[in-house]
Amino acid sequence: MTMIFDVYTDATRGTTLSGTVQYRDPDNYGFNQGPAFGLQLIMEGWNERGDFGPGSVSPAMEAEFKELYELYFGPKARVDKKGFLLEDGSTEVRIPRVQAEEFYRGRIHPYGGRGFSDGVHYIDLVPEPGAFARRTEEIIVSWEIAEDDDFEIDGDGGTSASFTLQVSDPRYLEHFRKNAFFQTTFTGHLPGA
Repeated sequence: MTMIFDVYTDATRGTTLSGTVQYRDPDNYGFNQGPAFGLQLIMEGWNERGDFGPGSVSPAMEAEFKELYELYFGPKARVDKKGFLLEDGSTEVRIPRVQAEEFYRGRIHPYGGRGFSDGVHYIDLVPEPGAFARRTEEIIVSWEIAEDDDFEIDGDGGTSASFTLQVSDPRYLEHFRKNAFFQTTFTGHLPGA
């Protein structure tokens, strides 16, 4: 996966987060102006925590971020080798037995397919961009991003933009207690757009 942006953030101030997003590619296509980009940056900060990245979050926020990722990328239906759905949190086949293809008819991701992770088979389901957009409206109260006209990254790098966002609840920013750096492939676009 090629990282598109370097993200630098200041420590959060209540419900406000400010920072800079820099294109890594000199042939960039501008910065997405929609608030979904702000939510994606918050999500990616949680996902890319590390030495220089944002910190940890509460178990409740971790569950919420996982849910947001599932809305954006599509959830995974856990199955056995033959495609029967498994019980939640188990490797046992669900009773009554039902094929995932039948149970999730119309919701199987046409390009996702099947996979194997943590000792369990799975089938990718379709993303829910409408639900992700609704959650964005609930979480992001304001979002501003503006390209820095006077800033150009040395060498063959791209351009930079400053952003400020405000969330409806400070818990969405609890992992930004300090200045942070991380990278992302998120662009602000919704799946299928």
